[in-house]
Amino acid sequence: MPDKDEADTSRSTAEFRAFVNRPQGTETTQAWAMNAPRNQVAKLIAIAVGVAAVLAIIAFLVIG
Repeated sequence: MPDKDEADTSRSTAEFRAFVNRPQGTETTQAWAMNAPRNQVAKLIAIAVGVAAVLAIIAFLVIG
């Protein structure tokens, strides 16, 4: 029985290639083929930066 440290990397590579090369169905889309609208991405970035700024201000008020 092979040790866990001696994992068969060729098996996982073959599985990945089979996953990538599978035919495209109507319900499956490859993750890297999906595109979000730029304005949606910009909105999410703005929200994340805003939340980080609010948390930084709260932390400064609590610590200082």
